[in-house]
Amino acid sequence: MSPATVSWSPVSLGPNDFGLKPQPFHISVKPDFIHETQQKARHFRPSLSLTQDQDSEPDWSDGPPAPEVAALARYWAEDYKWEAVQERMNSELSHFTITLPGVRGYETPIPLHFVHERSHDEEAIPLLLLHGWPSTHLEWEKVIQPLVSPQEPETKSFHVVVPDLPGFGFSPAPTRAGLGPHEMGLAMDALMGALGYRRYGIVTTDLGWQMGMWMVQDVGHNIIGHMTDFFIPQPTPADVRRLQDGQSTEQEAEYLQSMQGYMDRHAAYATIQSQKPLALASAMADSPVGYAAWIWHLMYAVSDGYAYSHEELVTSTMMLYMQGPYGNLRTYKEFYKAGFSRISQWLNPNGPYPELKRFPIAPRSWIERVANVVYMAGHDFGGHFPAVSNPELWVEDTRNFFKLVSKAT
Repeated sequence: MSPATVSWSPVSLGPNDFGLKPQPFHISVKPDFIHETQQKARHFRPSLSLTQDQDSEPDWSDGPPAPEVAALARYWAEDYKWEAVQERMNSELSHFTITLPGVRGYETPIPLHFVHERSHDEEAIPLLLLHGWPSTHLEWEKVIQPLVSPQEPETKSFHVVVPDLPGFGFSPAPTRAGLGPHEMGLAMDALMGALGYRRYGIVTTDLGWQMGMWMVQDVGHNIIGHMTDFFIPQPTPADVRRLQDGQSTEQEAEYLQSMQGYMDRHAAYATIQSQKPLALASAMADSPVGYAAWIWHLMYAVSDGYAYSHEELVTSTMMLYMQGPYGNLRTYKEFYKAGFSRISQWLNPNGPYPELKRFPIAPRSWIERVANVVYMAGHDFGGHFPAVSNPELWVEDTRNFFKLVSKAT
């Protein structure tokens, strides 16, 4: 991370300066960087777009429509107040940093930023929340306090730990190749150990799900249970043959068709990020609005119609843009080496693309091939970011799951 970008207090930017023990952290982005970013937004040059009929809906098939992106750029340049967002983050959450020693397979020290909120109940369950791309710890912003301090006194609470993955938010990007889901999972286990949590639960989504699956395999003796709102089991050759022969169940056919639709028409971002992340980052690093458009298109496609505000879109981009996009984009290159491998599932019926309306509701029997499923909740809405779009129900699913696994352990 460039020292010209973020002022870290009370620690500097070097990976060995974060401290081997957790240290309080105060977010303070340098004003000159904020000003520079606003100027880049002010001078953003919108793309040409195809001519449309006056009464037709904006066409998102190639990406966010040019007028929508131009409006976002104007908001960023004229109305967006990072200082207010920064103050909210500092006042509402407890931030820390730590440098973890290298793990098996990645010997370089790993500096992390994380949020740590403890319940007043000393018997609360320690809970590690792991996000994906294009998220940061802010994906969990709406659910942290309900988990830590439930309104009903008899409701079980949690000690919540929410890291920014390396290269995301305020966690510096890896300095060399090799920090994949397996190694990153070992680092997260080391983080929980450093905080004094010998046994803990994990909740994951997206790239975090891959980490969680490795953690269950590698350090499962430390894990109470793994809850995820994202699970992508791969079909076997026999599954594909049954689909071709018309012998699949309705759910199996819908899942395979939605997966195929996603891969055919909506996975370009993942392909580029896993194959040529530096080429992409070189363009995105110079255009914060361009990077916002890149992120926005995915969020629009899979969020079940959730209407992101301009402030949410700019803040999500800022959290990935501040230290440069390369570190978080390149995570796909490391994670895709591992391939895609208990569950609350969320449909996407209100999204813009028919082929994604059933994505990614996998058959339970397929998930049980690779996981011990003890709880499964299905929702006909919610999309890919349910902790953002439906935080109350998301918290309820999480509580229900850990209520079950707590009785079993």
